[in-house]
Amino acid sequence: MSPSTNVSATSRGTPGLWGRFQGLGIRNSFLIGFVAMALFMVVVMITALGTSAGMARSVSSILDEQLPVTLATFRAARAADALAASGTSLIAVSSSADRQVAFERVSAAQRVLDRALDELTGVADPLAAADITVQVAELNQNLDSLRTLVDERLSLIEAQQRARTQLIADLQAFQQELTFRVRILEADSDVINALMQRSSPPVEQIARMSGNTVPLIPLSRFYAEVESIGGLLMGATQEPTLAALAVSEQVINHRLQVASETLEKLPPDVTGVLNRHFAELRASSLSPDGLVGLRQRELMLLADGEALNQQNQQTIARVDLAIAALVETRLSQIDQAADRASSANHRSQLWLLMITAAGLTGLVAFFYMHVMRHLVPRLTDLSDTLLNLSAGRYDVPMPAEGKDELGRLGSAVHQFRRMALEASRREEELQASNRRAEEAVKELEQKATELELVNGRLETLSLSDGLTGLANRRRFDDVLAAEWAHSARTAQSMSVLMLDVDYFKLYNDQYGHQQGDDCLRRIAGVLKTRIHRATDLAARYGGEEFCVILSFCSEEDAVKIAEQMRSQVEKLQIEHRLADAGVVTISVGVATMVPLPGTAADELVRQADIALYNAKRLGRNTVVCAGKQLE
Repeated sequence: MSPSTNVSATSRGTPGLWGRFQGLGIRNSFLIGFVAMALFMVVVMITALGTSAGMARSVSSILDEQLPVTLATFRAARAADALAASGTSLIAVSSSADRQVAFERVSAAQRVLDRALDELTGVADPLAAADITVQVAELNQNLDSLRTLVDERLSLIEAQQRARTQLIADLQAFQQELTFRVRILEADSDVINALMQRSSPPVEQIARMSGNTVPLIPLSRFYAEVESIGGLLMGATQEPTLAALAVSEQVINHRLQVASETLEKLPPDVTGVLNRHFAELRASSLSPDGLVGLRQRELMLLADGEALNQQNQQTIARVDLAIAALVETRLSQIDQAADRASSANHRSQLWLLMITAAGLTGLVAFFYMHVMRHLVPRLTDLSDTLLNLSAGRYDVPMPAEGKDELGRLGSAVHQFRRMALEASRREEELQASNRRAEEAVKELEQKATELELVNGRLETLSLSDGLTGLANRRRFDDVLAAEWAHSARTAQSMSVLMLDVDYFKLYNDQYGHQQGDDCLRRIAGVLKTRIHRATDLAARYGGEEFCVILSFCSEEDAVKIAEQMRSQVEKLQIEHRLADAGVVTISVGVATMVPLPGTAADELVRQADIALYNAKRLGRNTVVCAGKQLE
C-alpha cells in the first residue's frame, strides 16, 4: 500500500478536529506551526525579560561600585610593568638615536603610569594607593640613575670610536713603513733564487745580497705581529665580560712584548723610523684611555645598569603584590554580589525551564502527529525516488501525482525521470569522447615535458658554467676555434687574456669555500661588464682561472682591457688579509697573434698562460704581455 493510501485510511478513521488537521497541505501545516511557535517565543521572551531585569538589579552594584576600582588597579599594574620594561631598553642603548627613542619611551610610560595612579587614587582606598605610589617613586628614581648611566656609556662609546680611529691610523702608518720593505725583501729573495738556479751562480753577488737581506728577515715577522696586535685590540672592544677582557689584555701585553723584542733585532735605520709608531700602538693598548681601558669601563657601567634593572624588577614585584592584595579584596566583594545575583538567576531559570518544557511538549506533539505521521512518509517516498533516479536507477516505482504540493512534486519527479534518461544517454557519449581527448592530451604533454627537460640539460651542460654564469671550458674551446679560423681568413689579429685569482687557495682556507665561490662570482661579474662585443667571450677556464677571447683586437687594446679588469677587481675591495694588497686581486697574461698557416689556436692560449706565469713572478696583481722579459 502506498503512503497516500495509508494517509487516506487514517483520515477516514479519525473523526473531528484531528481529521481536519491531517487534511491540511504543507503550507497551511507549517503556517499553523509557525504561529504556535511565535506565541511560545513571546511567552519565553516575557519571562526572559523579567529574568534580565532581576539580573540587572543584582549586577548594578558590581558595575557601579566594584568594577571601576578593579579596572583602575589593573591599568596601574599594566602601566607599572610597561615602565619597568621601558627601563630595560635603556641598557641596550648604543647611539644617540637609540638614546632619544629609549628616553622618549620611558617618559611616555611614566606619563601613562602617573595618569593611572591619579585614577586609582580617586576610586581606591587611600592607604593602599599610597603604598603603590611610594614604590613607583623608587622605580622612577632608579630610571633616572639608568639615564645617567646611558649618558656616561655613550661618552665611552664615542671615546672608543676615536681610539679605534687612532689605532687604524697607527696600523696604516706601519703598513706604509713596512709594506715596501717587505716587498723589497721578497724581491731580493726571488733574485737570489734566480741566481742560484743558474748553471754558474755568481757566489760573491749572492753572498753580498744575502748579507744585506739577513738583517731584514725579522721585518716580516714584526709586520705580522703588529697586524695581530691590531686585530686583538679590535676584538677586545667586542668582549662580552670583564673576565674575557682581562684574558684579551694579557694576550695583547704578551704580543706587545714579543713585537718589542722583534723590533730590537732590526737594523738601527729601520727601528728609528718604527719606534715612534710602536710607542703610539703601545699607548693605545695599555693606557687607561686606550681601547681595553675604555671597554673595561663600559662593561662596568653595563653591570651597574643590570643591577639597577634588578632593583626595578624587585620594585615591580612589590607593586604587583600591593595591587594583587587590592584586587583580591575587590574580587571578594564582586563574588558576594555575584552569589546574590546567581541565586535570583536560578529561580528565574526554573520558571523559564517549566514554561519552555510545556511549550515544546505541545509543539512536538503537533509536529509528530501531523508531520511525522502524514507528511514525512510522502516526502521520504519522493526523496528515495529522486536518489534512485540521480544514481541512474530509472526502473524504480514512481510516486503518485496530485493537486497538492506533494502531488505536484510527484509530477515533477516524473518529468525529471524523462529528462534524466535523455541526459544519461548524452553524458555517456560525451564522457567517452572526453576520455579519448584527455588520453591524447596527456600523452602529448608528457612527451613535450620530456623534450623540454632534455633540451634544458643539454643547453646547460654545453654553454655555461654553473657557478659563475660565464661560458664553460667546452664553449670556450668552440668559440676559440671559430674565431681563430675567422681571424685566419681575414688576416686580423686576435687576443686571449688568461686571468688567475692571486692567493686564492689561501683565501679559501681563510674564509671558506662558500665565500670563495662568492668571490669567483663577483670577479665573473666584472668580466661581464668589460665584454661589449658579440664576438668576444669570457669563460671560466678552470678553478680560479678565467679566459677572455677578444676578436680583431690589437695587443695595445688587449692590455687596456686587461688593466681595466684588474683595476675593477681590485676596486671590489674583497677582503683578503693574507694577500699583499689586503684585498683580492688578479694577475693577467695577454697574448696577441695573427693566425698563420700551420699554427693552432692552442699556441695563443699557451702564450697567454706563459704571460700569466710571468705576471705572478713579477709580484702578482699586474698585467704582462707574452714575450715580455722579466726585470
